[in-house]
Amino acid sequence: WLVSCFCGFVEGRGPHMHWSVPLLSLSTLLSFTTCFYFFSTPETIAVARETRHAASTQSYWGPVDSDFDWCERNNELSAYLSEPFNTATSAAYPLCAGYAWRLHHRLSLSRWHRLMLSVTMAMGVGSMIFHGTLRYWAQLLDELPLYAMAVLAAATLRQRASRAPGVQPLAAAWSAFIAAGLLLSERDSDVHVSFRGLMTVTFSVAFVYIFTAGSVAGEEVDAARGGGDGATLFRLTFVSFVAAILSWIADILLCRELQALPLGMPYPQLHALGWHFGTCLGLLQLFCLMLLHQHCVRDGLEASVRYRAGLRAPGGAPPP
Repeated sequence: WLVSCFCGFVEGRGPHMHWSVPLLSLSTLLSFTTCFYFFSTPETIAVARETRHAASTQSYWGPVDSDFDWCERNNELSAYLSEPFNTATSAAYPLCAGYAWRLHHRLSLSRWHRLMLSVTMAMGVGSMIFHGTLRYWAQLLDELPLYAMAVLAAATLRQRASRAPGVQPLAAAWSAFIAAGLLLSERDSDVHVSFRGLMTVTFSVAFVYIFTAGSVAGEEVDAARGGGDGATLFRLTFVSFVAAILSWIADILLCRELQALPLGMPYPQLHALGWHFGTCLGLLQLFCLMLLHQHCVRDGLEASVRYRAGLRAPGGAPPP
């Protein structure tokens, strides 16, 4: 059955993916990412506390003081860019969010859709600053919008069948609460560490919920309008994110091996190309699925699904 799902992804057909598949598979994968991100960061990317204020002759921004120093070698192109490939590929997030906004602005985007696109743009800018400087304050510029986007997406999927705001204002308020707790506390304080742990764990919970609910949303779309576009969009989203997460994990665990490949092969930039591009594509597909669900299931309107520049996108006349 799993093989048929992945064959269906490639061919654009196949059965609906049962909600238990993303629930179990992503719960397993995110148990690793949660552990690596907060509880036990591998030494390949961990920045020791005692080195945060060491002298640096490489970077214009000074010594690395973020929690993470990713596998890409630092300052190879410029003293002003700590991780040039990671910095450049982070620009994909605001570009994709702007593309989605422009493409679907006639489909009556809700305030929560617009907010999700806005925080995606902010996350991309924060990610560029973070990878360019490897400073902790810039790390928060990357993490906090990412967290808000995940919590808002989970809340929007929870309310997908209703026009009422429901839990979405609570999700926005919770994201602001987490941001305030981190921004207003000292980095090494117990309060700050507790908020980081809370953010990491609840992000993983929201992430798993997004895909569990997204699987059901895809089924609801196809039940309402026929065809298999809902299932296809969800499979595109799911496979893009699984590939991105596996790239993120491999880049951390195999960093030394990837930096010393045989025959002089270059470092494959798994974080830049796998994680950034994979999650960006996945976010675009997820947004399309959520918007198609709103248009066809919640509002009962007609919609078509077509490709634009190789990307799956819902289209149709704006609601009256």
